[in-house]
Amino acid sequence: MIRHGPTRLISFLFITLILSIAPVEAAMNKWEVTNFCKCICFSANYTILSLNTPDNPSKPCLSCTKQWCLNQNLPICAGASLGDTDPDTATGLEGDVEARCFQRDSPRDQLVVTLFLLIILGLLLGVSIKNRMLKAGLDSSTAWSASRRWWEVHTVSFRFE
Repeated sequence: MIRHGPTRLISFLFITLILSIAPVEAAMNKWEVTNFCKCICFSANYTILSLNTPDNPSKPCLSCTKQWCLNQNLPICAGASLGDTDPDTATGLEGDVEARCFQRDSPRDQLVVTLFLLIILGLLLGVSIKNRMLKAGLDSSTAWSASRRWWEVHTVSFRFE
């Protein structure tokens, strides 16, 4: 009977944990992003508001307008005006109000963080495996042809004379 050390058991449990958590998190989260509208009044004061119920759920940033910011009755925007609202001549910087839409928790951000964590865990696992190899007598600094192979460590050598 072959006995495996605790490292193999820990590795198996770690991989099982990662594979079981990822689908559950994806099912619960469903890659939903949170949209926010940053209302800037008088080019100095701003407030960030969540777009909980946008007019068009497929394009929530279309709801983040100067008029929407004024309709929120923010104290920092008291007395602010829209300016020129003619779409042919307006540049978007007229008036005292500016609206900017942005997203948080986008799939790209979650992917970057997840990949970073997986790379760090992989590097830590690699270091622990390297230490185990050194304890077993396998030197990773020597050439592959000069060092013992993994099966040479675990097999009993028989000499027939």
